[in-house]
Amino acid sequence: MTNTNNNSIKKKYQNITAITRLNKKISPFWLLPFISLCISAVLFFQIIQEQGTNIKITFNNGDGLVAGKTQIRYQGLQIGVVKKVSFTDDLKKVNVEANIYPEAKKILHKNTKFWIVRPSASIAGISGLDTLVSGNYITLQPGDGEIEDTFVGEDKSPITKVNEGDLLIHLVADELGSIVIGSSIYFKEIPVGKIYDYHLSNEKNKIEIDVVIDKAYAQFVKQDSRFWNISGISADIGLSGINVDIASLGAIVQGAVAFDSPENSLPAEEKARYKLYADLDSAKRNTEIAITLTDITGLNAGKTAVYVHDNQIGVLSSLKPVQNKENLFQGTLLVNSDAAELFKANTNIVLRNKKPNLGDLSDIQKILRGKYFDILPGTGDKTNHFNVIKENEILLKQPNTMVLELTAPESYGITEGQQIYYNNLVIGDIITKIEEPNDVRFKIAIAAPFRHLIRPDTLFIAASNFEVNLTAEGLNFEAATPEKWLLGGIRVISGYRSGKPLTSYPLYSNLSNAEAGITQVQNIPSITLKATQLSGISKNSTLLYHQYEVGKILDIRPKHNIFEVDVFVYPKYRHLLTNKSLFWLESATKVNINSQGVNLEASPLSRVLKGAISFDNSGSGNDHNLYPNQFLAKSAKQVIMLEAKSAVNLSEGMPLRYKGLKIGEVSNIKLSNKNGISIKAIIDPKYITTIAREGSKFSVISPQVSAGSIEHLDTLLQPYIDINIGNGKPTHNFKLEQQLATATRYADGFPLILEATNAMNISENAPVLYRGLEVGTIKKLELNKLGDRVLIHILIDQQYKNLVRQNSEFWISSGYGMEVGFSGVSINTGTMQQLLKGGISFSTPSSKVIQPIAKAHQRFLLQIKRPNEAESWNSGVLNNATESKKL
Repeated sequence: MTNTNNNSIKKKYQNITAITRLNKKISPFWLLPFISLCISAVLFFQIIQEQGTNIKITFNNGDGLVAGKTQIRYQGLQIGVVKKVSFTDDLKKVNVEANIYPEAKKILHKNTKFWIVRPSASIAGISGLDTLVSGNYITLQPGDGEIEDTFVGEDKSPITKVNEGDLLIHLVADELGSIVIGSSIYFKEIPVGKIYDYHLSNEKNKIEIDVVIDKAYAQFVKQDSRFWNISGISADIGLSGINVDIASLGAIVQGAVAFDSPENSLPAEEKARYKLYADLDSAKRNTEIAITLTDITGLNAGKTAVYVHDNQIGVLSSLKPVQNKENLFQGTLLVNSDAAELFKANTNIVLRNKKPNLGDLSDIQKILRGKYFDILPGTGDKTNHFNVIKENEILLKQPNTMVLELTAPESYGITEGQQIYYNNLVIGDIITKIEEPNDVRFKIAIAAPFRHLIRPDTLFIAASNFEVNLTAEGLNFEAATPEKWLLGGIRVISGYRSGKPLTSYPLYSNLSNAEAGITQVQNIPSITLKATQLSGISKNSTLLYHQYEVGKILDIRPKHNIFEVDVFVYPKYRHLLTNKSLFWLESATKVNINSQGVNLEASPLSRVLKGAISFDNSGSGNDHNLYPNQFLAKSAKQVIMLEAKSAVNLSEGMPLRYKGLKIGEVSNIKLSNKNGISIKAIIDPKYITTIAREGSKFSVISPQVSAGSIEHLDTLLQPYIDINIGNGKPTHNFKLEQQLATATRYADGFPLILEATNAMNISENAPVLYRGLEVGTIKKLELNKLGDRVLIHILIDQQYKNLVRQNSEFWISSGYGMEVGFSGVSINTGTMQQLLKGGISFSTPSSKVIQPIAKAHQRFLLQIKRPNEAESWNSGVLNNATESKKL
């Protein structure tokens, strides 16, 4: 059934025929590819446009630049990005390839400047703070010129970026002061702009400062505006008090500039140039007076004042050297407008120096004035340029002024500009001072009314008007009137001779030299002395005759083993110098030590400071020696020689005394040929014949301190040699008796050794006694090799060694002892020294045959106590060393 149906359907459709037709229209389907192509073209063109412009920038340093991240900004907006960072071929610089957005490509001109913005901090403030978040970025300043895509980056921000409406001006200053980049500009204490840069001018002698005034305040800058530096804090400290001006905190931290503007002035022009004044006083609007001067010592722009009739009318505003002219300077004075009428053709501007004057004590400011300009009004046409004259040159412009020359070996502290006085009245000025190798020359001017005071014998003397002169007589004080104190200058003493004044006069250092006529030309040595030593004297030391000043030392020349001393005697005292003159050094102090104490005599202060030599006419003739003191000078040829064993307690200058009177002193101590000490002593000629005789005894007296007493305490500071006069024949050689220390006294003693069981009550340097008399000493104590004995080494004086025999006995003599018997108690005591230090005694038993003298280093047994038989030994009984007392 099914198959029959299918076949019938198949036959039915086999009889149907399809009719085909040709369609001549484009199918809408093909519109889709076309639309896609157009969209792609538009997108491609848009992408090309959005890619912007590729540029290349070369920097010296690429610190902080990252490809694909570092932005390029302008006016705070991103206009591009860094694509690649690489080194140049020489590896010294960095090439930056960047893409600039299309909307910003019109700023890419030849003079466009690029630089890297980094964070920085200074006292002017903090800049580039946004880079702490975004990192360093590149910014630019548009320039002019042709389109460019290759640039050289700047190391720092170029000259100021001036926004539309802002005002760029330039300040010109002599020095920068405390100004830094970022310092504020103030108008009426309101910040209106900033300092963006500074640099040296093309001439390299000024500093140009770039200032940008904000748009809102640009109208306040006028063509006649004046700018001045404000340092933050200004202090004026003087005896009258302290004046402190404090600006704003910003000005204190970073410095600042302020300005003012006159109301009727025209607005400032772009890039106008203005002078920057040092301070407000210098910037004040006053009349400017140009000056030319040759000396600027002590002058300060903005501080040195201008006076007329002792009233201040202005200040020195600027000062600079004249190019190509040495010692010539130009300056500007700013004076009050109401004083401008004073400046006429015959007006003089004088540079004065206010000297200390006790008459001005009521006006402290006048005392502290220092140098200033003084206006001397004149007649004629008005002018604004003057040559400044010095204070001392005023007289030269006056009629009949007398001009003289003074010469001196030195300046005596006198300077140019000081005055000439006659009886404390000013009669002239010191014009110039010329110092040359051999002398000093002064040019002075005497006013016409005082010409008659200058005569052929007039004296000119250096004066301080407040003089303290040290002379041999003591302190000499001379003072002028109080208003002349401390001024210095030259005094005039009018002469008595009539005649025409000289053209040149000598200038004396003081009144005494003037009266004596002493100048360097006349200072020819009156005598040359020879000295082996110089104590306390030098060039210009004083020469005394019976303690009165009559000359001075001109020069001292060292020679082989001696000094040559040139002595000048003042002309009026030269008659005192004879062939019998005797010279010696004058000691500044004289010390006399005796039993009554110490007597100190001091010379006047001038001798202490300068030193002095003295002379009289008591010599034998033609003696040109300079002796160390007066005693040696008068006793130089009266000599005795002493021989001693030791130089202990001996010294050069040690006095020799007879009955307490000093009659000589030790001049030299040296070793003798006999291994002793040879002493040369100088004796006063009045006593030489008395003491230089056989039998005279010379003994050293020095302090003697022992357990029992203290002797010769008066010699504690200075021992002396005591003399006992003999009556024999004249002689000049003597032996000196000395009380020597134990170690010295027994240095060559006769050695013996004692043996004891212990060293109780025995010590080194304890005495060895014979019949109570010290004849030796204990040198040292030591143990024997076995340690069972104490060896006591003693030394016996050579003159007593014959007392020690081979059978002598030694025992401990401690200074005390006690014996108890039926008859009572017997106490034996020795000396205090024995009691403190102990000692050893010895004696020799009685016998018909005397034993030989002991040998050196012979040993003896040391007994603990004295043998009982010792009292009956007739060869030595110790009776005087003890005393017995029955109890």
